[in-house]
Amino acid sequence: MTEALTPAAQPSASLAHLLERIAASGPWGPWLAELTFLGVVLVLTAIGWALAGGPLMRAVARWVGAPRESLRPIRTGVRLLLSLVATASLVSHFTAFDLFTVIAGTFALIATGFVALWSTLSNILCTVLILVTRPFRVGDDISFPPDALEGRVINLSFFFTTLKTADGRYVNVPNTTFFQRIMVRRATDAGRDLGEQLAQPDLDDVEEPPTGSA
Repeated sequence: MTEALTPAAQPSASLAHLLERIAASGPWGPWLAELTFLGVVLVLTAIGWALAGGPLMRAVARWVGAPRESLRPIRTGVRLLLSLVATASLVSHFTAFDLFTVIAGTFALIATGFVALWSTLSNILCTVLILVTRPFRVGDDISFPPDALEGRVINLSFFFTTLKTADGRYVNVPNTTFFQRIMVRRATDAGRDLGEQLAQPDLDDVEEPPTGSA
């Protein structure tokens, strides 16, 4: 019994059937079949390329209420994807090399590496933003309500901000925390510039927090 084709598989099966009929049509059939496949891929890619640069982007811009030019990265990404699919289709058809598998494997490795490095990269990025926005200085007292965490900033690195609590404990706070939580800051006379501290870290440079603070 012949299996029913899914809607996604029907166009591919129809194209394969058409190419088989062309290939069996005569001595020049195999060459005509290859040229037909090449033409179909190029025509479909050209249609997708034109849609990505015109009607499709206009429709998306109207839908999201954004200027058309602001969607240029999306248009570039769609066209790049079309180029990759067309190239992979031609290479896989005319050679024994399965470029689709290579591309999928490459993207899988990139995605895995990105996920593995995301925590590190996000902390570094947040450190740069802290240096630019300067939400606190080394020597300031900060807390994160409603948590009981409170201490004096004594060190800033590319991954953590170190607080010294009233009972002498050192707490490393990931730098992403400052962009995810509400922070309460109390400036002190012992404060110094973050960039200066990052260039010359010195834990003994900051005064002890008052013993009465919680």
